[in-house]
Amino acid sequence: MKVIDISHQGATAQFGAWAAALRYETIPADVIEHAKLCLLDGLGCGLFGSTRPWGKISADLARDLSGGGKSTLWGTNDGASPADAALANGTALHGFEIDDIHLRAMLHPGAVTIPAALALAEATATSGRELLTAIVAGYEIGCRVGICAGTAHTLRGYHSTGTVGCIGSAAAGASLLHLGAQEAMHALAIAATQAGGLHAGGRGGAMAKRFHAGAAARNGVVGALLAEKGFTGSHEALEAASGGFMSTLSDSPDMTPYVATLGSEWEILQTGFKAYAACASAHTTIDGIDAMLKRGLRADNLDHMRIHMSAVGHYNVAWPYRPTAVVGAQMNGYFAAAVKLLDGDNFIDQYTEDRIADPKILEMIKRIEIVHDAELDRGGAAKRHAIRIFARTRDGRDFEEYVEQRKGSAQFPLTREEIERKFRRTAGAVLSPSRTDQLLNSIFELEAGSSVTELSKALRVSTLA
Repeated sequence: MKVIDISHQGATAQFGAWAAALRYETIPADVIEHAKLCLLDGLGCGLFGSTRPWGKISADLARDLSGGGKSTLWGTNDGASPADAALANGTALHGFEIDDIHLRAMLHPGAVTIPAALALAEATATSGRELLTAIVAGYEIGCRVGICAGTAHTLRGYHSTGTVGCIGSAAAGASLLHLGAQEAMHALAIAATQAGGLHAGGRGGAMAKRFHAGAAARNGVVGALLAEKGFTGSHEALEAASGGFMSTLSDSPDMTPYVATLGSEWEILQTGFKAYAACASAHTTIDGIDAMLKRGLRADNLDHMRIHMSAVGHYNVAWPYRPTAVVGAQMNGYFAAAVKLLDGDNFIDQYTEDRIADPKILEMIKRIEIVHDAELDRGGAAKRHAIRIFARTRDGRDFEEYVEQRKGSAQFPLTREEIERKFRRTAGAVLSPSRTDQLLNSIFELEAGSSVTELSKALRVSTLA
């Protein structure tokens, strides 16, 4: 292939060159440790998601398309091609609104990066160090693209995990396959032209919302594999003034600031984990209500609650709630507030088919109002989850709470113990306690292995007595 000088080119070429050059030895120790936590949390979420109907359907399709392969379909004893495994596992990982999230990027980076990187790692017998390096590459580039795309991208109706996610998964694939700078650039470009994902999928209760992550993971794998074979994409796919990713899907074609911080600032460290099985834009509401409950608010005494949100938060979760399917409840702020008031929790047990039309929840929603507050837009994407809650009880007491960042965010992180506890619960939906321990240990010892074999073995056993 003809050599292209990238020194004066744009973000697509520079991102590709950085992903191609990244090596485990150059990554700070705290970044590697956080990448392991992302992998731990992601695999737990994926194993739990593999038990859901959308996870099972996606795995069935992967079997049909591939007829076997070296890449594990998580939670089963079966394998598929890297692209098909990434599709199924990405859908499963994003399958219950408990996967990690990067605030400013408005992206679920683990759901797109981890399935792509691990599927290719298994197919190529890659080392644990190379897997971790690929995961970091995917998070760093995917999150930067998401930050640049910004709120304009989301408010146009795009789900960033489906759109931006393609580029993150392609970066991971390029790193994993040891592509050169030019080939990595083409991998990103081929992935970018496949970008898609509409927010309407979640609001209507469709499984398609879960599929966005799987499709993005698959698209990145396809982009990397095509580039490896010499297939080309636009050298300015991301930054082109006309017809580029940014100029078409957002308002921010200048990616220069986001390229400049590669290797000096690590966006993966700003990725937080979820404490609740709901859209992240509802998490600060859950935290605020939790504080009110601790101060004496009771569901049976609530007269009215008003929740103020930013424009993005309001867009994401403040649409009128209608019982459709579990994903619709998980994406809705009214449901999140009502179930927190009634149950005191918002995790797996609160989001089931028998709760989405629970008369007690529907009645509680009538007492809740969610409004857009322009004052909360001043903090931009970095503070898009900020909320202010006002509540009045039937006996005349008033409560007020302001929550800027959610529990589990980079500002208020879950402890390693809390992340491991969550992992044991999510992975435990599929694996025995001993197999869960095996998987956990293999993740934290990943850099010591010459291949990802032990990790694969732990994932391939669906149940163990």
